[in-house]
Amino acid sequence: MSQSKSIYQVSDLLNEMRRLMEVSYPEIWIEGELSSLSTPASGHLYFSLKDEQSQLRCAMFRNRASINRYKPKTGDLVRVRAKISVYTARGDLQCIVQHIEESGEGLLQRRFEELKTKLNSQGLFDATHKRPLPSFAQRIGIVTSPSGAAITDVISTLKRRCPGIPVTIYPTVVQGDTAANSIIQAIKNACQHQQCDVLILTRGGGSLEDLWCYNDEGLANEIYNCPIPIVSGVGHEVDITIADLVADQRTPTPTAAAEILSPDSNQLLNQLNSLWFRLSNSSNRYIQHHAQNVDRSFRQLVHPQRQLALKRERLVAKNDTLMRTVRLNLKQRIAKSGQFQHRLIAQSPNKKISRLQQTNQTLINRLLLAQRQKLKSSEQHFIAFSQTLHAVSPLATLDRGFSITRNQDNVIIRDTAQLATQEPIEVQLKSGTLQCTVDAIIMSSDS
Repeated sequence: MSQSKSIYQVSDLLNEMRRLMEVSYPEIWIEGELSSLSTPASGHLYFSLKDEQSQLRCAMFRNRASINRYKPKTGDLVRVRAKISVYTARGDLQCIVQHIEESGEGLLQRRFEELKTKLNSQGLFDATHKRPLPSFAQRIGIVTSPSGAAITDVISTLKRRCPGIPVTIYPTVVQGDTAANSIIQAIKNACQHQQCDVLILTRGGGSLEDLWCYNDEGLANEIYNCPIPIVSGVGHEVDITIADLVADQRTPTPTAAAEILSPDSNQLLNQLNSLWFRLSNSSNRYIQHHAQNVDRSFRQLVHPQRQLALKRERLVAKNDTLMRTVRLNLKQRIAKSGQFQHRLIAQSPNKKISRLQQTNQTLINRLLLAQRQKLKSSEQHFIAFSQTLHAVSPLATLDRGFSITRNQDNVIIRDTAQLATQEPIEVQLKSGTLQCTVDAIIMSSDS
């Protein structure tokens, strides 16, 4: 009995495989070495990712390649975000890349430069914000691993140069994912204790990954805001971290950090001996100078009774001078008082009031005379104006035999053209008014 078999067409199988791959791996991250890079004029990128055992063909299309900041090169260790598919035309497994970036130290270096640029724009590296270091540290705090080589170098250097400076260790993790937060907490502990006037942030050398916790943004802000001056001594001279750039003073090694904060005890001893010698000489000169002054004062010393007699004589002489001065001053004031009294009598208000009253009466008499003259002159003008007005008055004209004729609208008639026959008119005479009617109008020859 024959058994039925499922038979796939090649294209069907490849399409099924593509669907399974795209569903199973919609977007993944892959890391490997970039090889066989091809950049055709179309703008697409074609390359392979490989490790020691295998390789995977990849394609990054133009729309993604044009916006990717990283420019890949053959041999780079890279990390890509991609989806897995099958190119059915050839039956090839392929990786469709959406994003590509450097991996390992290349990626860390780029992140370091980006953070450096960001913090520099925020002013965390400005020299104006650097706190001055104490000229002579009273207590030094060390933020580091208690079991590392750096703490041994720092403490041995401090004991060799100035063993009298107290040291406080604030232990912390200096490598790994938790190291940055551990260092931040150690700095906060130092600020809370308020026992140190300067801190050394240090650890030994290592790779970029080993020192990466010192490139943390949170740690940079903690160093920037720390009220205690911080000296960094992270790694070797060639190692530069963000913590070095933010710190108030950067040193190339842990030993150099200890040296910059600890004066040489032998040099201090020489300075102390020099100061002691100068102080001794100055004290001797001071004592000799004042001893000479004491001797001179002793020789000039006078017996107390003699001093009292001299002071009594001076007191009597000053008293006589004072009395003469008082009497003279009193005499001068009496003379000035008499002068003021004579001047006051001469300036008496009674005489001034009398003179003002006489002046006032004279002005009143003059005002009355001028008023009478003005009234008389006004009266004469009034009579003249009245006579002139009467001469031109219409009543005077009527008195000479003339009359004034008005029509029924009370309009004065000046011309016969203003009248019609049988029209009533009014004729005003000197002693009365006539009511008349026009019987006839006789025109003059001049009309």
